[in-house]
Amino acid sequence: MTASLTTDHFLDHAIAVQQVKGRGHRSGMDAIMLAATLPSDLTGQVADLGGGAGVVGMAAAYRCAKCHVDLFEIDAQLVDVSRQSLLLAHNQQFAGRVSSHCVDINQSAEPLACVKRKPGSYSAILCNPPFNDASHQASPDNNRALAHMASAAVPEVWVKTAAQMAGHRALLALIVRPANLMDYVSAIQNSFGNVLLKPLHARVGDPATRLLIGSRKGSRATLTLLPPLILHQRDGTFTAEAEDILRGRDTIDLFA
Repeated sequence: MTASLTTDHFLDHAIAVQQVKGRGHRSGMDAIMLAATLPSDLTGQVADLGGGAGVVGMAAAYRCAKCHVDLFEIDAQLVDVSRQSLLLAHNQQFAGRVSSHCVDINQSAEPLACVKRKPGSYSAILCNPPFNDASHQASPDNNRALAHMASAAVPEVWVKTAAQMAGHRALLALIVRPANLMDYVSAIQNSFGNVLLKPLHARVGDPATRLLIGSRKGSRATLTLLPPLILHQRDGTFTAEAEDILRGRDTIDLFA
């Protein structure tokens, strides 16, 4: 049966992404925040690991006009959906610089083999990895469970995959839940480089709900905790800083 799709707009309607309606993982603010970590003048090849329907990768391509983006996703249905989005007239400004591939990130050699690239070919790696572990109850929606459930080995494997793909001084950016922070920090320090942390808070005084993690391959600088990003005012509206990022008017200085 053909999936029902919605067409969702991001970055002040700059991109249009089709997503499966009513089931599976649907990308939103996390994806835009992750893509916003890349400097707009970045050049070269960008990888989006666990690309889903393509929001992160398409936002990165729109923001970084000199980059080509490869989306890597295990769910064949989402790969097909992302390819449909790239055919939309709305996205023709950047669609020629984005390609989508069905790959299992847990098999570290597969992404490079799929696109026939050598190790060290990428200038930046973006990753919104599965965030739960086996102790959490899986969603009854198989597609959503696939996107969300992670084994204890996922941080090491996904960061190892990123390290194989990344060139010297390449950028790595992830968005994770606080509960998974230490697993990713350890994995990055073991096989990639330094660690930069930027907490995302729903409101002033609230605990962080997400963390942006950055690293530059080969750097051994000490762990750096950056100023937090507050997303909402007390009345529920976005802060000026968050609004500018979500509308594509500003970036997140993760690697400054």
